[in-house]
Amino acid sequence: MAASTVSTLRSFPGPGSIPPVTFYNFQGLAHWLNLNPTYKINFAYTNTFPFLSITYSTIFSSFYNPQTVPLAATVTTLSQYQALKYNTQIQLFHKVYATNSNAYINYIATGKSPNYYTFLTYTEKNDYNAAVQLINKLYPFQDMATAANWIVPFPIYM
Repeated sequence: MAASTVSTLRSFPGPGSIPPVTFYNFQGLAHWLNLNPTYKINFAYTNTFPFLSITYSTIFSSFYNPQTVPLAATVTTLSQYQALKYNTQIQLFHKVYATNSNAYINYIATGKSPNYYTFLTYTEKNDYNAAVQLINKLYPFQDMATAANWIVPFPIYM
């Protein structure tokens, strides 16, 4: 089973790929798209970046190139306390995401049932849920799945 399923894993950022844990940071999807402008067209008709879509006349649209549109960051100014809190939340998200991603990849490679992250305390689970909300603002999961066909085949909301 393992040999036939390994080929289902695709390199990021290809269609059907899983974003790596390092993909998620303070700078958000807008920053990543500014660094990789060829992917902007995928997000042209999402709610995340509606100004990338061409809603003008056909004359104007022939001069319009979404790759050249700079995208503004979701988070621009933080107090020291907010930055510390958000950094702590992102670190917790990274820990859970890395564990779950590795468990899923191990499942694909070996066929053994995945062992996903287990929270040690109720507080840790609540902190993780807050972290998911922050990450979802920076990286809208639904739009990423729809626009770029990136998948997260393991639990995010736990």
